Amino acid sequence: MVFFSLSLVIAGWAAAGGWLVITGTPELDFPRDHGAHPDYRTEWWYVTGLVDAANGDRYGFQITFFRQGLDPGDPKPGTSRLRARQIVAAHLAVADISNQGFHHAERLRRADGALAGFSETDLDVWLDDWEIESTGPGVISVRARDAAAVIGLELELRPQRELVLHGDRGYSRKGADEGNASAYVSWTRLAVDGQLEVDGEFMKVRGTAWFDHEWGTSQLGEGVAGWDWFSLRLDGGRDLMVYRLRRADGTADSHSSGTLVGADGGVERLTCDDVELEVLGWWRSPANGARYPARWRLRVPDADINLEVSSLLAASELDGSATTGVVYWEGPVAVTGSATGEGYAELTGYAGSLEGRF
Repeated sequence: MVFFSLSLVIAGWAAAGGWLVITGTPELDFPRDHGAHPDYRTEWWYVTGLVDAANGDRYGFQITFFRQGLDPGDPKPGTSRLRARQIVAAHLAVADISNQGFHHAERLRRADGALAGFSETDLDVWLDDWEIESTGPGVISVRARDAAAVIGLELELRPQRELVLHGDRGYSRKGADEGNASAYVSWTRLAVDGQLEVDGEFMKVRGTAWFDHEWGTSQLGEGVAGWDWFSLRLDGGRDLMVYRLRRADGTADSHSSGTLVGADGGVERLTCDDVELEVLGWWRSPANGARYPARWRLRVPDADINLEVSSLLAASELDGSATTGVVYWEGPVAVTGSATGEGYAELTGYAGSLEGRF
């Protein structure tokens, strides 16, 4: 669940009309709906994972592609073919857990089919030589390398369970007004096999990943400053997604939600009242002074879940100012308590409120 807001053109978005909005349970059709939905303003494809190298070092990785619509509908007569109507941005990050190093890169291009683009019939989105695509039945390929940051990945992901439809069969409500919602689907467990590059060193890696795909137009409700989002794989086979929509005073908005996937693949929708989240520790960014949670107590009492979630690399702040206009925290976490496990957390709105921007 990632925020996307290109600061260079946000004033134009706020005034734009004509986009479709999510107002109820979507009629999903796969593989078509793994592709892009350019009639909606905002969309992202997002992969996070934890992998192990042969030498025993452990890494987290994140790659996210964002699509943002700038001009809805068909081009007006006389409109220049060079005018940008859709933009693609991407973030790539590698968390070197063993050596406590964080590396990231970002890119932004106009979607024109050459430098950046997307399929509307299946999973395929690209920006330069960065790409996520379906390359065969049950296989997702991820490729990206940044020479300046000296990081890269070339991975194959294979879903280990069925696609999860969050909320009401994919309808994820996030605010009181009509259209404060998205379509939201995930593969919560994917086997990862491939190659990772860190500081010019290439290594074979294996592990497990999580894949999110979400699209909509006007998602957050009034008064929401940011969110805390967790994607957790618990030993024993359960998977847990929780997002806490955080108001300016730090309290949880009533549209906060989550999903619990059972070991048998069964899906249970969680409401705000089903989840308890308490911050136990903090980390302060030396770059901007933002104070982020770094350790939590997360409870789902009715499911006998009582967890302590801890960041594995506190310094996992990603500065997306040049592409999305947002600075946020995105990093790997470890889980202990009533179950052990691993996953990722995403924290937004701590280095500047997102209210009114999404």
